[in-house]
Amino acid sequence: MQTAVWMMLFVHTVAGHFTTNTPTDMVLDYLKRNNPLQFPVFEGGALNVSVNFNVLHLDDLDETKQALTSTAWFYFVWNLKGLEWNETKYQNISRVVVPEELLWLPDLKLYNSIDTFGHLSEDSFPTTVWSNGTVEWYAAKKHVTSCKLDVSYFPFDRQRCYFRLTQWVSFSSEVNFTFYDPPITFRAFEENGEWEITDTSVHKEYTYEGKYQSLIFELILVRRRPFYVLSMMVPMSVLSALNLMVFHVPPGSGEKMTLCVSVLLSYSVYLTYINTLLPPVSDSVALFSIYLICMFVLKTLTVVASVFVLHLHSASPTSKLRQRLTRYSSTTLTFRNQQNAPLTKAASQDVKMSGNDINAPSLPEKRWSFIVQRVDHLFFVTFLLLFLTSSSGLLCALMVS
Repeated sequence: MQTAVWMMLFVHTVAGHFTTNTPTDMVLDYLKRNNPLQFPVFEGGALNVSVNFNVLHLDDLDETKQALTSTAWFYFVWNLKGLEWNETKYQNISRVVVPEELLWLPDLKLYNSIDTFGHLSEDSFPTTVWSNGTVEWYAAKKHVTSCKLDVSYFPFDRQRCYFRLTQWVSFSSEVNFTFYDPPITFRAFEENGEWEITDTSVHKEYTYEGKYQSLIFELILVRRRPFYVLSMMVPMSVLSALNLMVFHVPPGSGEKMTLCVSVLLSYSVYLTYINTLLPPVSDSVALFSIYLICMFVLKTLTVVASVFVLHLHSASPTSKLRQRLTRYSSTTLTFRNQQNAPLTKAASQDVKMSGNDINAPSLPEKRWSFIVQRVDHLFFVTFLLLFLTSSSGLLCALMVS
């Protein structure tokens, strides 16, 4: 009789030992009792959910579409009462993985998404329930979000792109979303060849009279400048400076117009290449684009000025323009000083030789050649001042930005 009693106690003890609930059974039992579409409700306060934003890679920033393509994940963590267990009693099991469709997930939508509205993840990412009741969920995806661009200071521009997570179903009094510490991270981040993240910021907003919350994660992007400086700004400055050398070529050499037109054609050809690098945005025009247009106008005016100088050089003595310029120049102090100044030794020899050589240029011809040179020098100084003024203005505006 005693043997039968001991056998019954042993069977009951063993059966009770094997039927003890595991952490997985506890989680499954909790899921059966709670609707995954209904957020957890606690007495005395709202459910606190912390959010972290981790950037993996900046794929592209399209200036035309004003859209930022990035690969990132959102990390959510919250605590559920009734899901705690003692690890030492359950073979040191510290966590249980639960499919995302079986558990309530934060009802946040990416409000400024332009590809698939609102979705935070493409594939199914399971949640993790820890022994202290903490639930973690990662929502990873390649996001395409709207980003308003201001390219006025291209290529020294700074852009502010943001990710706006908006509460969709629950109220702020029921679920309180907060920023995880730190709110933005760059674990496993890969650098972009064109843009660099220099700063970040976060802030929280309430909409519809405080019923809903919005979490804004902002990235400050700065364009990498060396490529644009070496491939655009330096060649344009060299061509602009070379354009001024046209006024130092003597009109009688026959190469003045050749150099002038060659520089203009070189600038036009290079301008077609630069147009492929400039952002095609009409909302804001880049100052560098305005600068290129100004330089093109200056080069066109250089051709006109060179034609005018050659016209003066070949003007006949009976030309009205030549007579007026000669009469005006004869009244200036510079030309009077040259008339009254004693001739140098070389000039005296030229005068003596001109008296013996019938092909030597006469004194009026020399005076006219001097006038043409003065006009050429005047154009050089004028265009040099215009070039320096426009270039320094552009650099100052870009550096201030």
